[in-house]
Amino acid sequence: MSSLLWQEHGGRLRQRLLAGTCSQADIAASCIERIEARESQVMAWAWHDKEQVLASARQADLRHAQGEPLGPLAGFAVGIKDIIDTADMPTAYGAALYRGHRPARDAAVVARLRAAGALILGKTVTTEFAYAAPGPTRNPHAHLHTPGGSSSGSAAAVAAGMASVAISSQTGGSTIRPAAFCGVVGFKPTHGRIDGAGMKPLAPSSDTVGLHARSVEDVARLFEALVAEPEPTPHGRCAQPQRVAWYPGPHAAQASAASHEMSGRLRLRLHEAGIEVVEPGLDMDMVARLGEENRLIMAVEASRTLAREYHEHRAQLTPQTIELIERGLSVGDRQYHAALAFVERSRDSFAHAMQGIDALLGFSAPGAAPLAASGTGSSLFNRPWSALGVPCLNLPCGSEQGLPLGVQLVAPAHADESLLAVARSIEVLLETAAGGS
Repeated sequence: MSSLLWQEHGGRLRQRLLAGTCSQADIAASCIERIEARESQVMAWAWHDKEQVLASARQADLRHAQGEPLGPLAGFAVGIKDIIDTADMPTAYGAALYRGHRPARDAAVVARLRAAGALILGKTVTTEFAYAAPGPTRNPHAHLHTPGGSSSGSAAAVAAGMASVAISSQTGGSTIRPAAFCGVVGFKPTHGRIDGAGMKPLAPSSDTVGLHARSVEDVARLFEALVAEPEPTPHGRCAQPQRVAWYPGPHAAQASAASHEMSGRLRLRLHEAGIEVVEPGLDMDMVARLGEENRLIMAVEASRTLAREYHEHRAQLTPQTIELIERGLSVGDRQYHAALAFVERSRDSFAHAMQGIDALLGFSAPGAAPLAASGTGSSLFNRPWSALGVPCLNLPCGSEQGLPLGVQLVAPAHADESLLAVARSIEVLLETAAGGS
């Protein structure tokens, strides 16, 4: 029985624990067995110690047997992106420079995971400093293809069944794009909703803790346990979406034919389910510029957050990281502050355009995962929303030549819970359609 537990969602495993039909040691053993079966091909883990995982699970079982109640994330087996500090595991930030580095304390999100009873399996591979230089991870669906970046290991570990959920991050497209390429749910919350303390900064004005899972329900459970403060939001929860805005964006021509066909089928399903699909009043030039400013702001802020690494250890950095830092150093303060001011003005424009709309629907990526030799793929469809700091989610939806495709759902800032409810409603709609086909 334990060897098949990895197939189940975290919420279902928590119910099994409550019913006494499995133990946390059973869950750990199943995940370890799956890691040992898939890791040599997928290479999702920067660090994993099966004995430590088993010992942690057995201790949790003992505490529960002694009367300690199960936490809200008991049953959730988690991978942690290797830019997030862990006191009992090395954290190398995807960089040769930090190989073997041991942080003094857990990042805030890791502390919350432990307090909520999650089982931490290890550290997942990231690109160097969560930018562009890829690690060894390959797409679980086709090993010659990229899993995306920068959260490559997090998305791949969940897609391969090695972890039920994983913690990632996004500054440009680092949660949504890997989720799309690997065929899992990826969620980038509103900037700051999950405490990022203890996560290696790249561009603090956009850096956001992200989540990967195999279902929207598991993402919602994870988010609820990790959110810094419950949002007293007027947005509420949208149990059944009424109006979804189709917005392919200023780079729609770069999306593949299969992506356009997939989105067309989804819009038809939404219409058949009684959900109105409308066009938002979003200025294309504004959204295109937001994507450009995301790149500029990232470069400038990276030149500051990585200044010590650049000036003292440049020879140990990859060309991609060096190019980013030097691009940032070439930007003047006036241009940087003008970019920040434009983003701030655009937030109001976006919020106004989203009035009466439950979610924006668009592409998560230009198409299916490209070959790994070409890089980690384009974040064109993600950058504007990262610049704005608004919540966005990838929902798996179809395939292209055997590789997953996804759609991206976007909502106004702080409407995270509502967006998750909309996504769950559409997920159920897709599952129902698949079951009837």
